[in-house]
Amino acid sequence: MPAKANLLVILNKLLWFLHGVITSGYDAFLWFLYIRPAGTKLNINKDKEKIIMYAGEFLPPRIARLAKWCKRFDGFTTVLLCHKHGYVQKFSNEEVDVTFLFRNKWHLKRLIRALPAPYIMHNFAPKSKYPFFALETVKELHPSVPVVTDYQDVLVLYYGLESKMGWLQKELPFEQRCFQSSDGIVAESLEPFEGMKIWGINNKKKRIYFPLYADNDSFCHTSKSFSTDDIHLVYAGGVTGSHRDKAHYGATQFQWLIEYLSKQKIHFHIYPSPSGLRADYLEYEDIASENSFFHFHKPVKQDKLAHELSKYHYGLMPFFSQNSGQSPLKFRYATTLKLFNYIEAGIPIFAGADVVYQSWIGKRYDLGIVVRTKEDFANIRNLIGIEPYDRQVERVISNREHLSLKKHIPRLLKYYGEL
Repeated sequence: MPAKANLLVILNKLLWFLHGVITSGYDAFLWFLYIRPAGTKLNINKDKEKIIMYAGEFLPPRIARLAKWCKRFDGFTTVLLCHKHGYVQKFSNEEVDVTFLFRNKWHLKRLIRALPAPYIMHNFAPKSKYPFFALETVKELHPSVPVVTDYQDVLVLYYGLESKMGWLQKELPFEQRCFQSSDGIVAESLEPFEGMKIWGINNKKKRIYFPLYADNDSFCHTSKSFSTDDIHLVYAGGVTGSHRDKAHYGATQFQWLIEYLSKQKIHFHIYPSPSGLRADYLEYEDIASENSFFHFHKPVKQDKLAHELSKYHYGLMPFFSQNSGQSPLKFRYATTLKLFNYIEAGIPIFAGADVVYQSWIGKRYDLGIVVRTKEDFANIRNLIGIEPYDRQVERVISNREHLSLKKHIPRLLKYYGEL
């Protein structure tokens, strides 16, 4: 199984690389001839409609959520530019008015030149290479248009400035340029603040702290009655197989957790990210076919996820530094959307203490229980019974409005206006 999974990963990377190389020459030629890509004429009133243009390589679910609430509050026309190999339809929504999938740097530049100048360009990373190309092109064509870059994960925090991973070394210069050249940095976690320190950027006025937040439209209550004889825990997000490098992917390898929970006869459900690779799921599907306490589900569209998660008792963020070779800074400041998906579902959480920022949010807003060590999951029943389950759920529901997009989106719109 590991050999087959590794082969599938390598083949995927090779196909992406070859596609980019083959098409780049063609699009570069058309760029220099000023030939417009087909289908780029937007039917809008340029004088009355404001465009937000989002651009990046790998579409994260947070972008469509932002687009929806920006459009709802201020009537924007929303345009998405995403690399075709990084686009995940389940992460988008109907409030994204127009989507263009580019195939390489030159195709991205052609699309930007053909489209109307936006009110603001809101790029998303990581990775930072294509957001930088988008920024560079907009500044060349429309110097007065503000460009912000939106970071949840900052790659320089994984291992610092030195890394033996070739792809990461190639990405770091683009990340530095994005931080330096963007008119603003939208910090969806605390990682960008540390990234700015590492890159030597001291201009605090250019950044806004805007956590991922919960989507009010997805708010629901857990529908699962609680019984100590039938406990169901759920995890939503990235998972990787044991064939992957443990130093980089160890935090999302959950074979140990499956074993711990199964021995206690606790049901463990995983909803993998729609952006994950099929090769990483094969091992979990095999385990689920033989283990009645482990359930590996199909990926779910973002706007349906909270309803699905509400079927279970607790949401998990089982991340511990002992499972990974990533830097302490990464564990300290990182955040994930799953935290807010659990809040939307109305279920309390179990968060590993090593993810300091996320566990702090859990404590600050009474969202659940912080688990000190990985080994504590071997006796998780002791933590589950600390207080009545209904009381834990009530606290999540009563506090989630404070962490909602509806409450905080005006801050982002004000920030756009100031830029």
